[in-house]
Amino acid sequence: MNGATSVLAKLIVLATAVISVPLTYRYLGDERYGLWMTITSVVIFLGFADFGIGNGLTASIAAAHGRDSKDVARREVSCGFYLLLLIGTALAAVFLVLYRSIPWALLYGTKTTLAGAEAGPATAVLIICTALSMPLGTVLRIQLGYQEGFVGDLWNAGGNVLALAGIMLSTRLHGGLPLLVCAVAGAPVLATTANCLVQFFVVRPWLLPKLEFFEAKTALRLAATGSLFFLQQCFGLIYYVSDNIVISRMMGAQHVARYAVLQRIFSIGLVAQYFMVPLWPAIGEAVVRGDFAWARRTARRAVIFSLVIGLFCGTVLLLLSRTLMKRWSGVDVGPIDGLRVGFALWVVLVGFIAAMNAILNQPATMRLHLLFFGSASIASLVLKVIAAHYGSLTGVIWSTTAAFVLIYIIPSSRLALRSLSAEGGLSA
Repeated sequence: MNGATSVLAKLIVLATAVISVPLTYRYLGDERYGLWMTITSVVIFLGFADFGIGNGLTASIAAAHGRDSKDVARREVSCGFYLLLLIGTALAAVFLVLYRSIPWALLYGTKTTLAGAEAGPATAVLIICTALSMPLGTVLRIQLGYQEGFVGDLWNAGGNVLALAGIMLSTRLHGGLPLLVCAVAGAPVLATTANCLVQFFVVRPWLLPKLEFFEAKTALRLAATGSLFFLQQCFGLIYYVSDNIVISRMMGAQHVARYAVLQRIFSIGLVAQYFMVPLWPAIGEAVVRGDFAWARRTARRAVIFSLVIGLFCGTVLLLLSRTLMKRWSGVDVGPIDGLRVGFALWVVLVGFIAAMNAILNQPATMRLHLLFFGSASIASLVLKVIAAHYGSLTGVIWSTTAAFVLIYIIPSSRLALRSLSAEGGLSA
């Protein structure tokens, strides 16, 4: 159910993109659209500035569920919520203090006066929405930990529909980039707020965060677990969303537009990861309950599924990319080239990494997995900077593939096989 609703939510995101990308691309133009994509990439980085506490909370909820302990879950939720509230408040406060001293046009590499004037306010809107989403996002972690991610997916889908309505209204009113960003970023916050109200006052009122359930010991343990996930998130952002920032800084914001639209087109094919994410807490709960046979069997199927789906989606999108690019942006990119082949392989790689995360983000294997993943991510960033320095968009996407093929795939596969082959390997 989690996988199916994740795909449904993805289809809604796709429908939103099909309508909004050509609408916003033509409305904003190359530089302002590239600015929008770059700002979004920066704030995605900040969205993971919860120091991994969100993922740590999911893992803790899954373990508490495996032990059928409501008391532990109640303490974990309260600690997680107030820690995230503190982080979100600090993020917003620091940004407001620094806002006037940041040269926004220089930071994003904008050339026109309009784009430079909109860069700061648009970033401010996204920062505020990000800060609000941190504590509110606790509800999504709870649902994922209880393997009810499908509920959060449906709420998120509603937020995307609301965002589409906001995009259409903003472009019709010619409100500018800050208003457009407000529509896109504010709608998910509203949907998550509604999700919180239902979860904490109707479905599980006993999980409502309260200061009386906050414990320093539990909070410190949650932060320690979250630190590992935080490192993984940072490395993940390097391989997943650093491209637009590198291109903007090294080549200029105007070069981001074509790359970003192609990335969105091929992101349609990232279907496998939506089935992999729910498996992580499920495997974690199985380990706590001692059901290692189910964990091994499910993990093997996950790897095969991710590779098959990735190859299929990557190939289909490679064949359709020229048509989609022309319809979305009005640009004819010509026959299949190295840039789009790189994106097709990227689709397969993301699915494989998602499967490895579901298998190896367990206490016995996470640290070693993090070493492999982090090394490949850093290597990919270095290669991206070099490629962008020489003006090669194709080299940017191939940098990710090359680094992970050379450094990550074989070691992580061997670690997964070892953890799955030994009796109770995941709990060793």
